[in-house]
Amino acid sequence: MNIRPPTFDVDDARRANECACVFDHLATQIAIEAANAGWLQSEVALALADAAERYVMRVAACAHEMPIAANCNVREA
Repeated sequence: MNIRPPTFDVDDARRANECACVFDHLATQIAIEAANAGWLQSEVALALADAAERYVMRVAACAHEMPIAANCNVREA
């Protein structure tokens, strides 16, 4: 899979649209390959949506973890 890197800085408003375009293209390619393999469009659409939701939930779960530096000198009580 060939995913091109972003061309805009992380704080540039155009970056979100660029990301959406990249992943729209990837999702379409996945759907075409799945249909060619014999999966129904409705199955593919639901599977892609479910996979995206699971990924969002994993990212959200990790966002609640407090990062700790490897060289942290804080003593635990």
